[in-house]
Amino acid sequence: MKDIDGLGIMKDVRNTIAHVYIEDNLTGVFSEVLFYTVKLITIIETTLKYMIKELNEK
Repeated sequence: MKDIDGLGIMKDVRNTIAHVYIEDNLTGVFSEVLFYTVKLITIIETTLKYMIKELNEK
């Protein structure tokens, strides 16, 4: 999966959570949230490394 595809899917999962108010319906999304949490943390870490590198070079 390309990162950009994953970001789109993460947005869709977020929208599902934001618009589903019945607790029972959210249990079905929980495993997806856990899966994409790991991916999102990886993206954040990569972004932070890039930012630190760029700031140190200036």
